[in-house]
Amino acid sequence: MRAEESPFPASWWGTGLAEAGVPARPDVGTYGRYSFAELPPLPFPLSGDFGWLRDQPAHDEWAINEDGGTQAELPLLRSACEAAGLALPDSFVRFMAAPELQERVRSSTACYLDLDVGPVPSPTGRGHLIRFLNDQQGCLFWYLYLTEDGAEHAVVCTVDMYTHGDDPAAEPDEIQFCAESFEAFICRYWLENEIFFAEDAGDEMPAVAAEYIEQYRI
Repeated sequence: MRAEESPFPASWWGTGLAEAGVPARPDVGTYGRYSFAELPPLPFPLSGDFGWLRDQPAHDEWAINEDGGTQAELPLLRSACEAAGLALPDSFVRFMAAPELQERVRSSTACYLDLDVGPVPSPTGRGHLIRFLNDQQGCLFWYLYLTEDGAEHAVVCTVDMYTHGDDPAAEPDEIQFCAESFEAFICRYWLENEIFFAEDAGDEMPAVAAEYIEQYRI
């Protein structure tokens, strides 16, 4: 789903990249909400199989599946979606079923996978939300957004928690479109966090990161 086709305003919630030489990404706290339109294109072709991610190193620390991954919740979610007549994107199912992919994605803010066991009606857009990633301190939550018929999807982010079976006290206007597809979200999230760890901890920066940073400077 393209940003202009979504029912949500578009922004990218992320960490500052000023230390990496990106003035457009100043450090404004744990997270900043940055212009989605100014994000550089992603450095890999995305085909749904995460081939680009399989080539990256796995991590024992800071990986988003450090607390156990999603294998227990995924069958429950798939059953709930089938009962609702919704088809989960293949890329989403593939990633949630694969610890070997999850351990290649790090979070500088200790975010962790927390896959919900059923879809929640979206308060905006007549679609459905499925939470899959939590900030450690509960600052932000990321969701797979499925259109009403399940034909299209995107990733959205909000300060509110939507959980299957609960009635949240939430503000629909806070939901922000942040990626055209689930794989696109994982790719950008992985890359920006690897840039952070390279700058902050001296880790080796991915080869594609220099081009990504340079495009942000233009």
